[in-house]
Amino acid sequence: MKKKLLFVPAWYPSDDDPVSGVFIQEQAHALSEEYDVAVLIPGMAAWRNVARSGTPDRSSQNTSAQVPVYREFALPLVPHGSEAIDYQTFARAAEKGFQRLLKEFGRPDLIHTHVVLPAGWSALKLGRRHSIPVVLTEHSSPFSMHLDTPFKRQLVKETLNGVDQVVAISPALEKQLLAFEPQLKIKVIGELVSTDFFVPATNGHKPDLKTPMKFFVVARLAEQKGLTHLIRAVHLLQLRETRPFELWLGGDGPDRAELEQLARELGVAERCHFLGQLSRHEVKEWLQKSDVFVLSSLHETFGVVVGEAMACGKPVIVTRCGGPEFIVTDETGTLVDVADSEALAGAMSDFISRRIGFDTSNVRASVVNRFGPEAFLRNISKVYEELW
Repeated sequence: MKKKLLFVPAWYPSDDDPVSGVFIQEQAHALSEEYDVAVLIPGMAAWRNVARSGTPDRSSQNTSAQVPVYREFALPLVPHGSEAIDYQTFARAAEKGFQRLLKEFGRPDLIHTHVVLPAGWSALKLGRRHSIPVVLTEHSSPFSMHLDTPFKRQLVKETLNGVDQVVAISPALEKQLLAFEPQLKIKVIGELVSTDFFVPATNGHKPDLKTPMKFFVVARLAEQKGLTHLIRAVHLLQLRETRPFELWLGGDGPDRAELEQLARELGVAERCHFLGQLSRHEVKEWLQKSDVFVLSSLHETFGVVVGEAMACGKPVIVTRCGGPEFIVTDETGTLVDVADSEALAGAMSDFISRRIGFDTSNVRASVVNRFGPEAFLRNISKVYEELW
């Protein structure tokens, strides 16, 4: 009989935001091959929605890839209350949803929560109340996002010390956690990369010197992703490079208009193509037909999309922004300094001129062996078994 596993994530895909926490959803689906998995997402309802029907603040249950997903909401005791009231509301929603889940799914053997606030703290209370071990995986980038008030720091400290095991998704994030709470015992397990979905193209092309080198990036168009430095790198390349190249940018975000304006001001608008928001299938298609993936982020705790590009057999150019150093090796790509347009341009130029190249099969094997579904299941199951 399979052990029962309950996910309690702070982020998870929804109809309104199908991208949020998709990597956590993929973990739940992968683990369902070995365990009975359910997902409980506690939320805080808004008082303004109380009298409205058809609002998102309604408890629900649906099933995705054989994984039941419970969404449970609770109203804060007073509108616009204190931080303490908000977090107690999440805890009440978690307990309410847990009681419903017990009747339909059964008692979990382990709770695996994702992101310390508010999910991790709420899950810890569940675990203590019902004598169930709790594993916390932290994904936040940067972790300091949870430390901006004394009350949050208190909850974070209580949660990190209260759960049975803390998991960090990269050595960089482990370092951030230990800077806050030095005595923690942390296991480092990278994010799952869906190497069964992200695969090399069956008719992959080999670029020649006459074909434009296609660089591709997909990201939220926001400051954290360092895209101004990437567009300035394109400008530097245009001044120096005689061979054809182009940059394709997937994604949307608050900085899109500013980035498009920068491309026009620098005279590289014809080389920088903004694709807008892409579906998961479209991301795979663009990865497959590009030549090199570029990540110019200022900070990342892992960089799942880097692994997805590598799973498609694509070499990568990434900044040393934390997580990517855990993924990329000399055999799979190039690491450059953060916020350095000159370094980005130099790395891109090496590809344009064909001074550098990587073996597709080696690039893919690197991520499959370390972060593919089988590797993830093997590594996280060791954590579970130690607690059982």
